[in-house]
Amino acid sequence: MSKLSTYLYKDKVFVIAAIFALISFFVTPPSVSVLGAINYKVLIIMFTLMLAVMGLYETHFFDFVATKLVLLFQKTAWITLVIVWTTFFLAMILTNDAVLLTLVPFAIFVMRHSNQEKHIVSLLILMTIAANMGSALTPMGDPQNIYLYAFYQIPFRSFLGVMFPVTLMGFVLVTLFNFILIPQTRSVLNITAPSVTYHRIFVYIVLLINGFLCVLHLIPEWITLGVTLLLGIFSSKHLFKRVDYPLLLTFVSFFIFTSNIGQSSSMMVLFSRFLNAPSRVYFSGLITSQLISNVPAAVLLSTFTESTFSTPLLLGVNVGAMGSLIGSLASLITFKYIINEYGFLAKKYVIRYTLISLIFMVIMTFVIIFMLL
Repeated sequence: MSKLSTYLYKDKVFVIAAIFALISFFVTPPSVSVLGAINYKVLIIMFTLMLAVMGLYETHFFDFVATKLVLLFQKTAWITLVIVWTTFFLAMILTNDAVLLTLVPFAIFVMRHSNQEKHIVSLLILMTIAANMGSALTPMGDPQNIYLYAFYQIPFRSFLGVMFPVTLMGFVLVTLFNFILIPQTRSVLNITAPSVTYHRIFVYIVLLINGFLCVLHLIPEWITLGVTLLLGIFSSKHLFKRVDYPLLLTFVSFFIFTSNIGQSSSMMVLFSRFLNAPSRVYFSGLITSQLISNVPAAVLLSTFTESTFSTPLLLGVNVGAMGSLIGSLASLITFKYIINEYGFLAKKYVIRYTLISLIFMVIMTFVIIFMLL
């Protein structure tokens, strides 16, 4: 019992998510249909990327890249800016959660081995916001974008035109805040460039590509899972023990919670009476995302939002990715790394993330409301 309580105390995010999922069954009674609420594709991609990233670490590939990055840019602020920009632009095509799963461990490694861990909270916050804002630009960057793009049949160029101002503002703000929060101190490596196990890199690169192909909808998720299991079983069975299964179960819990809440008849009545003006639709998307995450918020609100208001809804749920930690479920990925690696910084992270996110949200909202009027 003591081991179980210790485990549950350590994985607070999973425990909270599981409690929310259980509570939601009082709103919508349990049924077999709840299995359809689970996004298996997201779970398969996360599982695959976890294995690939852990494998690449074992080959010392990330160690090699990290040493070259520090030696090339030297100043801490420029090193973190490269990581933040990489997160921002990759998220446009690889989705926010996939990019964070890949780059957050790398960022932690760089800060740890350049004696700059005191800036890890600021860096991971900026990476999380960068991932959410970069992914907002394209239909394939976010699940809610994919859904709304198809639901309202938005032309691709029109979609880019709507989201470009938000993405540009996000880019400018994360760049500005990078130089505000991270000093121009010189980074000094506490490791030497390691020898890389090149013959094993190939396997993990294939795993990584396997996950990214699924993200880009080029192969079905079940093929991705099959390839992942086969490569893992025959080359790296030990990595299965190191997968963060509580994180996967945290996502399952939130999928169940948001699905059950989204089926509430009282919420349906409330939204159907309210969504009749651009500003109302925008703030509904923004606020609902804070409560149930932006993907289910997009699905829920689109049911009652006419196509003429698709733009404010799209803007609302994307800006709503910031704010609370569940504004975008991808944000939980970063927070879980903070808990696992720097548990004593969890409170500081939540407070600072919320404050910076609110600043971003207020600035963007002022511009967006001006655009909508």
